[in-house]
Amino acid sequence: MPEIVEKNSKLNFIIQKISTNIWRAEIIVDAQTVNSLYSQTLIVFQKETILPGFKKEQIPLQYLEEHYKESINNNIKNYIFKHIVLDFLMDKLIEKKISIANYPRLINVELEKNKQAKFYFDISVASPLLLKEWKYFIFRAPKRKRYKDLDKQVSAFIKKELGLFKKSNPNQVEESDWVFFSSELVNNQNETLPNIYDGTFWIKINNKLMKRPFQSLLNGKNIGDSFITNKLPLNNDFSQEEEPNNNYSFKITIKKIAKGNHFSLESFKNTFKLKSKIDIHDKLIEVFSFRNDISQRKSIIEEIFHLLLSKHRFEIPKHFSVRRQEDILDYLKHDPDYNVYKQSVDFYEQVMMLAEKQLKEEILIDQMAFKENIAVNSDDIKNYLNLFNNNRLREFIYFKPILEKIEESDFPLQTGLLKQYALREKTLNEIIHELTK
Repeated sequence: MPEIVEKNSKLNFIIQKISTNIWRAEIIVDAQTVNSLYSQTLIVFQKETILPGFKKEQIPLQYLEEHYKESINNNIKNYIFKHIVLDFLMDKLIEKKISIANYPRLINVELEKNKQAKFYFDISVASPLLLKEWKYFIFRAPKRKRYKDLDKQVSAFIKKELGLFKKSNPNQVEESDWVFFSSELVNNQNETLPNIYDGTFWIKINNKLMKRPFQSLLNGKNIGDSFITNKLPLNNDFSQEEEPNNNYSFKITIKKIAKGNHFSLESFKNTFKLKSKIDIHDKLIEVFSFRNDISQRKSIIEEIFHLLLSKHRFEIPKHFSVRRQEDILDYLKHDPDYNVYKQSVDFYEQVMMLAEKQLKEEILIDQMAFKENIAVNSDDIKNYLNLFNNNRLREFIYFKPILEKIEESDFPLQTGLLKQYALREKTLNEIIHELTK
């Protein structure tokens, strides 16, 4: 494939084919943005650094630039990476309909004052599939159990959850909510800086972590509220020594709230294209009806993928699978039962099979999303996160990040990452809706 180049005044996107399934993406950030960040980072270091022989906040900037060069560069790299590059890269990959397998892998960063910053990624790209007219496939959905008690359970669930939801404030941040916010870098006078891109993130107001400064600042705020803080918790991926907050000051503005404690009827209807009370009831039955410990919802998804993959047979490159197996093992190592799993004779074979299954499903669903021109926005992400409200609703979720435990997240999550998974979930729901109507 020839090189794809897209340029604007501040951000450039270049991607070219290195080998059959490995492409190299380059994100270029303009020098003006780099220099603005250099200036602000030096001021932050001047404010925070204490050295013998210097009065507080009086260390010459030139001295800091010479003696703290690596630390300053790491902070700037991390800012650009977290606030600009990651979301821009994911947006462009989706916009250009590039079907990726696994996370893009950052391989190099070039950063120097008065020059453009360049971030290079290796991306595993799936070969295009010859998609068939899936809307004409014959699909027989697994049936629900015909217990009257299930209907009573669903009716009780709806009544209870809607009653509790009505007592909550949809425009105010409360415990367990998901908050979508923007972060704008500000100077010592709390003025937003020109030439700097805003970041957008989602964060869970985790009950166990309410004492953390940033989460406590969000709690009780309303949609549209803004405040200044230097406690935005972002790990520095370029230095193990830097504090998670990096000590930049930001203007935080709350954009949306996904209520985290109770069932949002409106969000549920939008997610699954439901119109009537009967539709809502029947959809919820899918996560109340179980056979052999598998819900009707999961059975439907399994049968959907069995049908789609039987019609679209393809193999995935070995290195795709190896990389995914690494991610799965890394995830499992944090599970209390990991050592028990490892004792199984076929443990690694099961991990390999799971990796291949996940990759095939993701590749197929991504390419179907691109063919159908399905798009997602912040409302779709909000609807996706609403399904994490409780164990029943989580049963509707099929695609979620491997390495980030969304339910237990205590750090802000990238919008671009969530957009990819919300797109997959929305596409899967579109397919189920079409084949079961």
